[in-house]
Amino acid sequence: MNKLIKDYKSLIDSRLEIVYTNGPKLLKEPINHILHGGKRIRPLLCMIVNDACSGKVEEVIDVAVSIELLHIFSLVHDDIMDGDQLRHGIKTIHEKWDNSIAILSGDAILALAFKGLNSSSNLIKQKFNSALIAVCEGQALDIEYQELDKISLDQYYDMINLKTGHMLGLSAEIGALISNESSYEAGTYKKMGLLIGKVFQIQDDLLEITSSSNAMGKSLSSDILLNKKTYLMIKAENSFPGSLDNIYKRYSKDLSILKNEIKNFLFDNKIIEETADYISDIFKEVDKILISNKQSNRNIIELVNFVRRRKV
Repeated sequence: MNKLIKDYKSLIDSRLEIVYTNGPKLLKEPINHILHGGKRIRPLLCMIVNDACSGKVEEVIDVAVSIELLHIFSLVHDDIMDGDQLRHGIKTIHEKWDNSIAILSGDAILALAFKGLNSSSNLIKQKFNSALIAVCEGQALDIEYQELDKISLDQYYDMINLKTGHMLGLSAEIGALISNESSYEAGTYKKMGLLIGKVFQIQDDLLEITSSSNAMGKSLSSDILLNKKTYLMIKAENSFPGSLDNIYKRYSKDLSILKNEIKNFLFDNKIIEETADYISDIFKEVDKILISNKQSNRNIIELVNFVRRRKV
């Protein structure tokens, strides 16, 4: 990443270090434990878009940090629901402490996110509230779909647009709005953010299969164990009906073998290759926006390319 993005990330990290310094030990320790690490893609996108629109750092930093806190809140609760043991290379809160402490910490992190918006306009607060509801709805669909034998790609897109895309769309949109950019320009940035969110989630689906827990710094078996409807699994079911179900039935008692068999099936039947191609196609859509008007800002391009190259 270039100097500006690194400087912004350092500023975001330094703000997160002091976001909650006084309070009960059983709240302060887990909150500060989970605030370390992470790519900070969402707040960085907010700040970089704000910079591209000639905004001021001091006017956007509090909102950017609140966006990251909202994201972290969602991760804390997601990890509880998925039973994940690692996040950013460290133990999840519920794993290091327990579920009660994790739930309480997640709630407090959400409260801290809202506290950071105290001086923001009503419009920004309304956008933020809508994003919170969208994230919860996306997670609800994620859980709901686990109980279904099959869902369509359109249903999957609806889910990830709520769970992942909405927050990145919000990040870009708010960055523009805080700079007093027109609603039209802010909408264009939001569209770009939604696409980045979409591709980010599908990358995660792919890396869940092709990467390792050590490389990713998080648990990588929950999607398979919970029978989550990821992009790859939906594509596989559409192309080879019943095949994944047979693998689940045959190897359900050994998760390591199950994951390896599913991975081999996805590779052998070119689902991995097709997914990588689709990811490239989405980035082409992002690139079309990047080359138009002020969206060609080199810092935005740098951040998009960082996501494009991500392997973890």
